[in-house]
Amino acid sequence: MRRHDPVTLTLHWLIALLIAAAYAASSLLEDGPGNAWAMSLHGSLGLAVFGLSLLRILWRGLARHPAPVTMPTLMARLAHYAHVALYVMMVAVPAIGLLALWASGQGLSFLGLLPLPSPMTASRSLAKFLEEAHELAANALVALALLHAGAAIFHQYVLRDHLMERMTPGGKTP
Repeated sequence: MRRHDPVTLTLHWLIALLIAAAYAASSLLEDGPGNAWAMSLHGSLGLAVFGLSLLRILWRGLARHPAPVTMPTLMARLAHYAHVALYVMMVAVPAIGLLALWASGQGLSFLGLLPLPSPMTASRSLAKFLEEAHELAANALVALALLHAGAAIFHQYVLRDHLMERMTPGGKTP
């Protein structure tokens, strides 16, 4: 087995796209009449990242994987820790965002279909803390994702070990 299976490929790229879209949608969040729509969009994208990330983690435990690419021990350990950090952040960022919204006394509706009312008593100080934590964690997640992409490009074009082809849709089998 030299490539990841279609489910892994789909989840990988769909989550990456949703993270980028949620991050971009966060720039729409301002006070004003359009904020409810922007918050609904941002929150729905975040919930999709959360759910699909949990599914990805579950699938990772069930699916077969290609054999690891040969690399120095330190590089392999760093790659492992970076992947663990990505998985943790893909779950933590939307969870913190949802908690921040709930702490502000608001609920969220996933795509306008599934209401998630706040189970918490509103707390302005907790909401502010969680909003800042969410923003910091989201920036860290995007930085990790960019590092991940940069490492894949380094492997593909500098080390020429075909690592990136294992996760590229429609890519040739190395």
